Parts: sequence; structure tokens; C-alpha cells
Amino acid sequence: MCVSNHFIEQQAYKMTEVIKGNTLYKFVGVDFSGGEGAGFQKLVVHENEHHDTPASGTALITKVLLQDKDGSLYSVEPNLNGLRFAKGEISYKKYQKLQRKNDLTMFLCFYGIIGFFIVSMIIVGNLI
Repeated sequence: MCVSNHFIEQQAYKMTEVIKGNTLYKFVGVDFSGGEGAGFQKLVVHENEHHDTPASGTALITKVLLQDKDGSLYSVEPNLNGLRFAKGEISYKKYQKLQRKNDLTMFLCFYGIIGFFIVSMIIVGNLI
């Protein structure tokens, strides 16, 4: 059985395709984690190959670039909030607010878990 080792990259690619197919805006391209950008037509996913170049489609897509009729560019992450903005369900300001809220929630969860383990280690250390 073959298990993919680049699940996150595939999920970002699939969400980018969904955004491209459902957007009210003009699709401009994508930004990759390495800071390189490319047009969507250059992305090709090879299920049985792994290359670290952005053109292979296996580099992590971090932003989807959209443009409105006035020429304003919008940069959204390939996630559900980005899809909601692309469909026109929420404004860009609301999208940014939701992203900040999600980032803060993840930050608090991470440090909450770390804090829990530290307190647990102190309690167990005192019992021994």
C-alpha cells in the first residue's frame, strides 16, 4: 500500500483548484512557501513522484492571488475562509479578521498544550 507523504501540499493544491473553479474574481496565480510565484497552469501533481520545485505542484501553496474588476489584488490562503471570500460570501476585511482569529486560536492551543505538559511534569516530579 502506498501512502502519500505530501498530504498537506495535496490539500492546498486541491483547495486552490476549488477556489479557482468557484471564484468571482480573476485568478492570477499562486505563491509558494519558498517565496516563488507561478501561474496556475504550471502546476502539475504527480501522484508517484516527489519534486521540490514549484512547477511540479508538490511545493506548498501558501497564497492564492485574485484580482477584482478594478485591478485590486487579493491574497488569500487556500482554506475554507479563502474559498468563502472567493465566492463572495464574505468581504476581504472579514476574511482577514477570521484569519487573525484562527491564527490566535492555534497559537493559544499550542501554548496551552505545552503548558499542560509542563504542569504535568512538575506534578509528577513532585510525587516521585
